[in-house]
Amino acid sequence: MPKHVAIIGAGPSGLTLAALLQHHSIPFTIYEREKSTSSRFQGGSLDLHPESGQQALFEAGLRDQFNKYARYHDQDYRFGDKNAETWLFHQAPADADGRPEIDRAMLRKILIESLDPANIKWDHRVSAVSPQEDGRVEISFDNQPKRVVTDLLVGADGTWSKVRPLLTDWKPEYTGLTVIDCRISNLDERFPELGSSSAERNGDGSVHVYPCLRVDENWASSNASSDWSDQKKMTSLLIDSFFSTWDPRLQDVIRNVDASMTPRTQYRMPLWLRYDHQQGLTLIGDFLHVMSWFAGEGANLAMLDALDLFHEIHAHPEDLNLAVRRYEAKVVACGRADVTNEMSQDLLVKAMSDDAPRAYVEGMAKAMDVWFVDGKLLDGIDRKALDLTSN
Repeated sequence: MPKHVAIIGAGPSGLTLAALLQHHSIPFTIYEREKSTSSRFQGGSLDLHPESGQQALFEAGLRDQFNKYARYHDQDYRFGDKNAETWLFHQAPADADGRPEIDRAMLRKILIESLDPANIKWDHRVSAVSPQEDGRVEISFDNQPKRVVTDLLVGADGTWSKVRPLLTDWKPEYTGLTVIDCRISNLDERFPELGSSSAERNGDGSVHVYPCLRVDENWASSNASSDWSDQKKMTSLLIDSFFSTWDPRLQDVIRNVDASMTPRTQYRMPLWLRYDHQQGLTLIGDFLHVMSWFAGEGANLAMLDALDLFHEIHAHPEDLNLAVRRYEAKVVACGRADVTNEMSQDLLVKAMSDDAPRAYVEGMAKAMDVWFVDGKLLDGIDRKALDLTSN
């Protein structure tokens, strides 16, 4: 009888693994706590890398769907300071390839639509995970009466996973940064004068804006002045308390965000996370290596985890314990995400330092020399504006 894989969490890593298993007819079920695909807004956009995120989608048979929505031309990068002066600029050529952008919501839609609806169970909130004597795992849900027994449980349920504690007592740690997730819909129509300001553009004409705050871990929930449902009040608080000396054009970006504002406390897993193998369980994605987004690698690493685990399952479908051991040797035992995790935290600190953006620009210029074939790298940033425009 074919072995069965259960996946907890319908984020990028869980859905990618599901799509790969579906494409190769390997039995699985994915369990997600959200009630439907539209339960919550999915955030901004991602740049998917050829060797990880893109490769996973292509091996799942989703190349055409990805290319339909990928924005290859949308790879410009501009870094500036609080005076709205540009320090580092890269303009992608018209025929750019490499790392195209795609909206998170569209990526999720592509992956979900590739699945048999019977293989994804919505509104399933995990309450307990219980390893069995025979090596299988029982899953209980706090809002569903039926328990599930599976040959392999893959934890892909994000930062505060219900499965991770069975493998390690390590917990995510606060990065020192809280981000306010905001959006401006129809920017070019409503506020064309803001179009050149620093923001993350989406395919639907909106932009994502992320005011970043160096505050205590519980600031967003414990601050007596906080009411995130009151856009006018909270944008005024942000500007007065954190951005009062910033250029008025940048203040206007914050002032004109849509009513929905969501504070997101940023966490990372400590470096050198390792754990002993346990039959029937394994981890992928943020569940394993949550980090800040300053290195731009989190989702790509998560999808690469899914691809590597799939490869081992596909090679050893009748021995999932061997498959997991081989996967964990490649991904966990060697600490594959440690370098990126460390770089992400280092760039975060530089971006939020008192002399920003100098140190951050230096770090990003070095990274961009790898990211962009046509970029030029200087040994040091010896002038304020470093132009990396491609010719």
